[in-house]
Amino acid sequence: MQVQTCKRLIMLSVLGVLTTVSAHAQYVKPFRVTIPFNFYVGGKALTAGQYTVGRGSETTAEAIVLRGIDGSGGVFVLTRGIQADEVQLESKLVFRRYGDQYFLGEIWTFQRNSGRELPISRRERLIKEENARLGASSEKVAVHGDQR
Repeated sequence: MQVQTCKRLIMLSVLGVLTTVSAHAQYVKPFRVTIPFNFYVGGKALTAGQYTVGRGSETTAEAIVLRGIDGSGGVFVLTRGIQADEVQLESKLVFRRYGDQYFLGEIWTFQRNSGRELPISRRERLIKEENARLGASSEKVAVHGDQR
């Protein structure tokens, strides 16, 4: 009985360490970025301007906050981890563009090969479907941050 209890405690300890390492590996270092166009994050429309990008919570890597430097707006969004083949040379935001509408899709931090991906919003899904029906293409647009 004591042997099984000891094994369970060891397994729980190892799992806790792995979870902590995983969350730390996907941590977004705060950075500033100047976005030259109006855009959407989730269901919220934001205007062109300077923003800070950072963690939305001390306890989880999934929450990201985008705040206007001048206090004009901000948004808190949940994300999921993604991996790149190479370490990033710059911090950047990657937008999905459909015509003149931009949707924040990915957040990458300098010197990491892990990033954060935002889910597709209902609005973006509708625009994406309409573009597909019309045969219009979309593209990814990267906006580089000021932290290196």
